[in-house]
Amino acid sequence: MGVKGRRVGKAGQLPTVLLIEPRAEDLERTRTLLGEAGFRVVPVTRLDAAVPLFEVIRPDAVLLAVQAPDFGAVQVARRLRQLSRGTVPLLYLVDPHDAVARQHCLEKGQCVDVVPRTGAGAELAVKLHAQLRLKAAVQRAASGDEAGAAPALHDPVTGLYNRAFLLALIGLETRRCERHGGSFSVVAAEVGGWTALRKEYGRGLAERLLVYSAVVLGQTVREADAVARVGDSQFALMLPATPSEAVPVMIARVAARFETARFQVEGRVVRTSLQLGAVSFPDMAGTPQQLLGAAQQDMRRSREFRRMAGSVARLSV
Repeated sequence: MGVKGRRVGKAGQLPTVLLIEPRAEDLERTRTLLGEAGFRVVPVTRLDAAVPLFEVIRPDAVLLAVQAPDFGAVQVARRLRQLSRGTVPLLYLVDPHDAVARQHCLEKGQCVDVVPRTGAGAELAVKLHAQLRLKAAVQRAASGDEAGAAPALHDPVTGLYNRAFLLALIGLETRRCERHGGSFSVVAAEVGGWTALRKEYGRGLAERLLVYSAVVLGQTVREADAVARVGDSQFALMLPATPSEAVPVMIARVAARFETARFQVEGRVVRTSLQLGAVSFPDMAGTPQQLLGAAQQDMRRSREFRRMAGSVARLSV
């Protein structure tokens, strides 16, 4: 095992993981690996026992094995997210060669991370520790426990994190990945039509659009993800434990959510759109500012490409 450091959870105890795995051999193997990595594991083989047990033990994290044909673990995950209000990290365990199950989790799994069901277990332990550490760091900072800085963490208009705090989180996640391995991604986003709306209706209504956009983003991403306002009409997302191959699904989900969103101005419905770009670590390395800047540059390239594609399409008509 590459991760053996003992870390504490509630009240100084080891963090508790609820492990839902119907295959007895895999359940015992995963339980042993997580025990060696510093977790207290509560194993269960039946999906229908997951929710009652969750309510009793209130674990720090949950692992759910996913397999065809019913993919019942995905439904259980949705119920657990409702019960915990998104405050408990969840991970799906999927057989490495089960492309159908992996795709189902990416498309239907409400942005819950996917890890291999079999293997050495290092990736699983790293992802669990990373999510729990990041969550604890954000909670401490947001409550003002660290240097009493809570008021300086948030954008006054949207209530999201601000640029400075997001860069601090990116730096924290970079150091963790360098030390323990793993990956994360940074997504840049810009609200389409914001400047024109501000010119036509004033800054007040334009800021309402930003608040509306912030709510939509917050409803779309995972609990472990961090969302910040980083410019007048720009947002950024830090996605821990998210490799580059998982980013297109996330971007498609966010874009689709904005396509269906509606914002009313003086009785008229304004359709919102979002320009998106992303980079992933360790595919790209650099300072937090460089990673955010690269994501914004990718967003601008994507916007220019769509603009050129639209011009070509109009000329060909």
